Amino acid sequence: MKIKELDGKAFFKAFENGAKLVEKNKKHLNDINFFPVPDSDTGNNMSITLTSVAIKVEPEKSIYKTIEAISDHTIRSARGNSGLILAQFFSGLYKKMVNKATLNTMDFAKNVKKSIPYLYENVDDPHEGTMITVIKDWAEKLPDLAENIDDFVLLFEESLDIAKESLEETKHILEVHKKNNSVDAGAQGFIYFLEGIIYYWKNTDKTNEEIKSEDELNEDDIADIDSNLNELDQEDLKYRYCTEILLQTDLKNSIIKSQLKAEGDSLIVASSKDNTRVHIHTNDPAKVTYILHDKGKIVEQKVDDMKFQVSINQGPKREIALITDSIADIPQNLIDKYEIHMIPLNMMIDGVSFLDRQTINLDYFFEYLENAEEFPSSSLPTADFIYNYLMKIKDRYNSMLVISVAEELSGTGKAFKQAIKKLQSEEELPVTYIDSRLNSGAQGLLVLKAAEEIEKGKSLDEIEKIIKEYRGKAKIYVNVNTFDYMVKGGRVSPMKGFIANLLNFKPIVSLDETGKGIIKGKSITRKGVSKKIEDLVVNINKKEPIDKYCIVHSKADQLAQEWKDDITKLLGFGPEYIMNISSVTALNAGPGSVAFSLISE
Repeated sequence: MKIKELDGKAFFKAFENGAKLVEKNKKHLNDINFFPVPDSDTGNNMSITLTSVAIKVEPEKSIYKTIEAISDHTIRSARGNSGLILAQFFSGLYKKMVNKATLNTMDFAKNVKKSIPYLYENVDDPHEGTMITVIKDWAEKLPDLAENIDDFVLLFEESLDIAKESLEETKHILEVHKKNNSVDAGAQGFIYFLEGIIYYWKNTDKTNEEIKSEDELNEDDIADIDSNLNELDQEDLKYRYCTEILLQTDLKNSIIKSQLKAEGDSLIVASSKDNTRVHIHTNDPAKVTYILHDKGKIVEQKVDDMKFQVSINQGPKREIALITDSIADIPQNLIDKYEIHMIPLNMMIDGVSFLDRQTINLDYFFEYLENAEEFPSSSLPTADFIYNYLMKIKDRYNSMLVISVAEELSGTGKAFKQAIKKLQSEEELPVTYIDSRLNSGAQGLLVLKAAEEIEKGKSLDEIEKIIKEYRGKAKIYVNVNTFDYMVKGGRVSPMKGFIANLLNFKPIVSLDETGKGIIKGKSITRKGVSKKIEDLVVNINKKEPIDKYCIVHSKADQLAQEWKDDITKLLGFGPEYIMNISSVTALNAGPGSVAFSLISE
């Protein structure tokens, strides 16, 4: 087949095939993902970026219009460094194109070459020896080849050799690739993409033939790469969280980059006609999101914990995966120690959905709240979101244990059960679900108990029995400083809230055995509340000795410290931890709230 003039539909069919070949080889790309961090997701990110475009774009006859649509959708769907570089490449290609319905080989080659400066300008600190180098080397040679080639099939075949030579050179530029004798994963993904395009053009009459690649690895190759992954040190990660924000803004990319440059590295700002996607490796995703929230309309947010991913990828396959939701108050050091997976709930503020504990926390929540046009609301993680997460980690474990926030308080448990049902319809993987009938610190302590039992080597059935017994031994007592937030959130009627505030009631809120909220006491002073908490501690400890406790709060550090000092004197030992509650919990508890949670022997 010979193609002298390329229109939008012909290009898009080839694009789809390129996306399919990347999808087919995503495990290979994940396995050789050593740069910028060894988080084993380059294949996933490139595949999601390209296949999402292939599904959503409706190609037009005009190649200009089709490239415009691809540019816009890659910005929307881009994931990770590799996805953002691809998005920026197509964005640059669109911006540099002349509005034509078709292109000949020379037109196409010149447009591609002109896009490279744009690509480099919008990638912060571009590293040679990676995907960006291979795209550049390929693009710069295209016009020279096109002078004597008027057929797109032949042009891509000839230029593929140049791209492959550049790919091979990536083994010798960055130290991490030298150490592992590996090509760059993103660059290899780009080669697969080109191969898929060529294969389609050469085999359009062979509709049922499976896409193959001469560079696809066999199982022995992958085993060798996996052994190299174990040599990498997660502590070398300077920044922990891969953060991506899609927003609609009129600001120039350079302005956004200047605002974020101090917050991390691997900063890429890619834009299309209507959307801008920001990618950054940072230690504070919530701060990055806060910086961007007034720069335009935030459309999507995504955060990957790279340190956690590397730890899981390098560690041995574990027997049981432990999964909970972001309502559970557990500090990061214990999440890391016990490999606890935490699914974030969503916080809706003026039409923007934030990820609880990821892109929003109490450092910024009350500032958002103060300026919000409407009182925020929380929303559940979708069953599909949970399902996708479980599918991503399933091969690292032999079974799963899910412990959710009380079903009486949230529909999160229902979403978990829907996701588990879908998972088990496709995979032979034992999964146990438990309604904690708790929240906040008490839920955290119950999850911690499960983690300890997993570490002891208990079976899934044994742990289920233990946790169901201990959830009756876990309690939480919350002192709410004001009823205003419960009223606004719909947990308390306006009349009850008005009367309580008028009388200056400061209640102690707890949960009954089913997870429903109950009042366990009240006072008109914080000092009176503290005394009632002390009395509860003494009485509970007499009946069933307290094994562990924690103190969590909503921006009430001083009061939490006072409770810690008083309770430590009463029990003779300190709390497992003191920490801020999640933003979703703070939505109802309000600022100044403090909670004492315990689990008895």
